[in-house]
Amino acid sequence: MARTFKPRPSVPDGMSLLAELLEGNARFVSGGWDPKDAELAARPAKSLAVVGCMDTRHNIERVLGLANGDAKVIRNAGNLVDDGTLRSLIVAVHLLGVRHIAIMGHTKCGMSLVGRGEFRIARSINETTGVPLHEVMRPDFQRWLGGFDDCKEHVRRSVEVVRRHPYMPHDIAVYGLLYDNDTGRVQDVTPEPAPK
Repeated sequence: MARTFKPRPSVPDGMSLLAELLEGNARFVSGGWDPKDAELAARPAKSLAVVGCMDTRHNIERVLGLANGDAKVIRNAGNLVDDGTLRSLIVAVHLLGVRHIAIMGHTKCGMSLVGRGEFRIARSINETTGVPLHEVMRPDFQRWLGGFDDCKEHVRRSVEVVRRHPYMPHDIAVYGLLYDNDTGRVQDVTPEPAPK
């Protein structure tokens, strides 16, 4: 059976997004790029890695007062600490000198809606790729998506996942932060370390 899918709509103004991105880069190179950036070390200046959400409503570096080169920033949907994130953190710690890790979530995170929106996601996958709905909606689909109910508790659990990982040195500082989308303020929600 041939797969059928609905193509996504094109950019309304007719300009391709790729051309827009390349034009933006040309403006950056001519007026915003600092040649000193080419000399930045691969190691972050503050020995810091930040795991944050891909949410477009905040810029992690600006929110935390970081300059270019201060931290390794890893972003994904829901600041999820999964295998890919852990791999990046392990490389950052053991190869790039990271000694501090901050997990930064935020209020009003779309991933807190995944439990109510997983069928919409599955249906979109089906309609745009042709993958049968029953294959998309496998039993662990919601777990794989990584949704959660409470943003603060999600950050706190993620801190514990990093702290307990067998490849993480015991002296790595792991912080939990929660950005408030309404005020711009960041709250420390770091859980106390478990007794040894």
